[in-house]
Amino acid sequence: MRTIFLGLEIARKALQTHQAAMNITAHNIANANTVGYTRQVPHLSQETIPLSGLFVPPHLKNIGLGVDVDAIRRMRDRFIDLQIRQESRTGAYWNTIDKGLEQIEVIFGEPSEESGLSQIFDRFWNTWQELAKSPESQASRVLVAETGNLLAQALSHTYAQFEVQRWELNEKVAIKVEEVNSYIQQIYDLNQQIVRVAPAGGNINDYKDQLDVLVDNLSKILEVQVRENSNGTYTVVLQGRILASDRERSFLALESDASQMNRVVLEGGPAVDFTYQNGELKAILDLRDTIVPKYQGALDVLAQNLRDAVNMVHQKGFTLENPPVRGGDFFIGSGAKDLAVHPEILGNPLKIAASLSGAPGDGENALAIARLRSQPVVSGSSPDDYYRGIISRLGVEREEAQRIAKNQDLLVQQLENRRESISGVSLDEEMTNLIRYQYAYQAASILVRTIDEMLDTVVHRIK
Repeated sequence: MRTIFLGLEIARKALQTHQAAMNITAHNIANANTVGYTRQVPHLSQETIPLSGLFVPPHLKNIGLGVDVDAIRRMRDRFIDLQIRQESRTGAYWNTIDKGLEQIEVIFGEPSEESGLSQIFDRFWNTWQELAKSPESQASRVLVAETGNLLAQALSHTYAQFEVQRWELNEKVAIKVEEVNSYIQQIYDLNQQIVRVAPAGGNINDYKDQLDVLVDNLSKILEVQVRENSNGTYTVVLQGRILASDRERSFLALESDASQMNRVVLEGGPAVDFTYQNGELKAILDLRDTIVPKYQGALDVLAQNLRDAVNMVHQKGFTLENPPVRGGDFFIGSGAKDLAVHPEILGNPLKIAASLSGAPGDGENALAIARLRSQPVVSGSSPDDYYRGIISRLGVEREEAQRIAKNQDLLVQQLENRRESISGVSLDEEMTNLIRYQYAYQAASILVRTIDEMLDTVVHRIK
């Protein structure tokens, strides 16, 4: 009788186990298109029970007790996860740099047939050349003053747009810090869920999937160290400070520096050292503090040297006033930020010193200014060449950023394909498993029916 009831227990376990396996398979099928979902697999193990007794044959004293689901495993490769996070972070850095450089290209507006600085430079030099041909022409003088003012305004406007871009990047720093803090809070909350569920033997695989998605997103912004604990929770660390664990959380904060720019600090602690960092936040800070100021500085050098060169030649000439006097400054201002044509010249174009001798029909000084376009007056280059050099350097830098970003995207895609082959849900495979578990369940039900018939024989036919 004992062995008959033992067989019934084995059949019960088989029914229960394969029903659980079918439920796990159904969960996989239901989440085939869920972002971040990891395929789950039931791990089946046989059970044995020691039997003893006077009438138990020796070969039956350790008979199998059937099957059980001793674990539900996530099909996850932690090494691939680590690779994806590292490469995604690098890709996020270069994609952010590329977008920043693209905005710089838009600010310069090159190449352009009308509004670009190169076209305005051409018009500026050409108006001086035309003035040299007819130095007494009021129209030519007005054109020189207005074109010079247009060039100064273009340089000032470009410089101001760079300032706007820097402040926009400064706001993005605050947005990214907010995003990081949101991920920290969500990771902490999920850790608390796991701590409540895991000790009671509950399945925490879905919680861990959500944790992995959050860590993946966080890793694109900031380079953090992630450790999986024995209880299934995650600990996230930055510069030795725990940002999130199953017991505590700590956020990032912002402080303003001397120039009112946001500085990222650990809450109640030191500033975050971005020297060896990577990711979106590092890229935003590099754009704000290095790349945009570099092009601002180049524009400033161009404006200052242009101002000095034109003023130096202009001061050597004579105006068209009666009597003619030495020319003063044509441009005023400290640099690209506030460059402008002298208000007296705008108000009275006769103050333009086009003559080198003082004679009304002499346009030699205007011609000397026109020739500055090909002279090395800006860091050893002509103004036009120096400006073209800025645009060329920008083009090369953007092309390099695009190349690296594209390569990183391809690498990440390859790694994600590898992860998908391990962790992704294949509907064909799941349907095959479903059929396997279904047949095993049917066989277990036949076993129950057979044992029921055996019991019927024992109870009703033995008299």
